Amino acid sequence: MLRSIVKVSWKKGDSGYEADLLVAEPNGFERITLVPGRSFSLEIVNERRCTGYAPEPGERAVCPEFRKIKSGSQCSECRGKDIYSGYVRGDKDTNLDGSFSVYMAQISDMVKVGVTRDGKIPERWVEQGADFGVRVRRGLDSDEALKVESSISSDGLTERIRKEAKLPTKDEPGLLRKEMKQRDFGGEVQDVQSLTRYTSMSASGFQRSGLFEGSLESVRGQIISNGRLAMPLTSGKVIKKPEQKGLNSF
Repeated sequence: MLRSIVKVSWKKGDSGYEADLLVAEPNGFERITLVPGRSFSLEIVNERRCTGYAPEPGERAVCPEFRKIKSGSQCSECRGKDIYSGYVRGDKDTNLDGSFSVYMAQISDMVKVGVTRDGKIPERWVEQGADFGVRVRRGLDSDEALKVESSISSDGLTERIRKEAKLPTKDEPGLLRKEMKQRDFGGEVQDVQSLTRYTSMSASGFQRSGLFEGSLESVRGQIISNGRLAMPLTSGKVIKKPEQKGLNSF
């Protein structure tokens, strides 16, 4: 049976932040725990299926046809039903309530700027696979936060980092502190990877699709590793049973 990747989600457990994988199926969803040492034999292929939509905050509905799509993670019908689509498009009548923070995060050899809800730090850094993070502004409404983010971004910091650029991990926040100093930003720098239950990610190879086999060693943001190969779990991509081998513990 085909499944499409929705996302890797994180929650705080007794041993630190831990991850699980949410996948979409024709008739529903399944969560797969990403426990260190768990055995996997799966194949990520260059095919995409719609992951459904969010009818309300915290809810997920299945795509009625589990449609095959050319790019992204949603078909046009589900994207139109998603409550967050209007905000992404920048519709004037769409607003997100609550207080927001602007942060900077060091991920491998790059530093990014971003926006998240005040209560989502440090979880947002964990979700992105950051090495270190710092909050530079807090208590803003959504529009104010996006304006601050845009101002910092226009001054030379990126808002997005490609998954293949998120490795290798870094042990020191030197790049982040340098960017903070240039912009006269204060704040407490936090070691993000120490907040998770996983060991530091090590891998000699990185590929976006293909076979992933062996025991799970580490998870970093949306990337999994068996110690040899790092593979991103990209939203919308299809996971299937390997052509030549059975599916183990998945």
